[in-house]
Parts: sequence; structure tokens; C-alpha cells
Amino acid sequence: MINPGTEPVEGAREELARANVDAFLGAVRRRAGELDDVSVKRRVAELTGEPVRDPGADRDGRFGWDLPLSDGRAVRLLMPGVDLALIRDDITAQAPCLYVNGNAWWWNGAVDSVAGEGLELA
Repeated sequence: MINPGTEPVEGAREELARANVDAFLGAVRRRAGELDDVSVKRRVAELTGEPVRDPGADRDGRFGWDLPLSDGRAVRLLMPGVDLALIRDDITAQAPCLYVNGNAWWWNGAVDSVAGEGLELA
């Protein structure tokens, strides 16, 4: 049985994935700002610099990027190369998942996962 959203993405295009990464990082930055206002957590690392394209990570219509963190780590992101609305706005189980550090997430879960990187309890 294949988990919903993890099937290969047909007709994926790298330029769509690149545009999706830009939209995704905007959403991550907004969410990270909200998480930084939580008094029981503090940020010890944050996204820094530009995403680094890694074609060797590409698979199943998802294109790989490393998102560098200020502590030297990187978050591995596999972004589907489809129209943004299909991954951000589609709330059905057929929406293609993003992968964050090897874990499949739909858009909002992926945003939360990356925005939470670098947080620890205060």
C-alpha cells in the first residue's frame, strides 16, 4: 500500500519546484516568526542563506534542495515540481507530499517542520 501523497509525481518540472521553494520559504519564515513568540521555546538556529540545489537528491518528480541553518546543519527538502496550488491549496489525500529530512508532509506540516528547526525549550 502506498501512503497518500507519496506517489511519484508525473510531468514534474524543475522550474515549478523552484518557484514552489520560494513560496515555501516565505511561509516558513512567517511561521518561524510566530513560533519565536512562544515563551517556552527559544531559537538556537535559523535558516540562513539561499537554498542549495542538489540534483542527486531528486526522486519521483520531487526536486532536492538543502536549506542551510545558522548552526551549520542543513534541512533536506524534496519539492514536487507541480503547480503551487496542487501542493499548497489541495486538501485531498491526492495532493503530492513534500519531503523534509526524509519524512513526507503535506504543505502545512512541512512548513511547521522546517519552521521548528532550531527551536529548543527555554
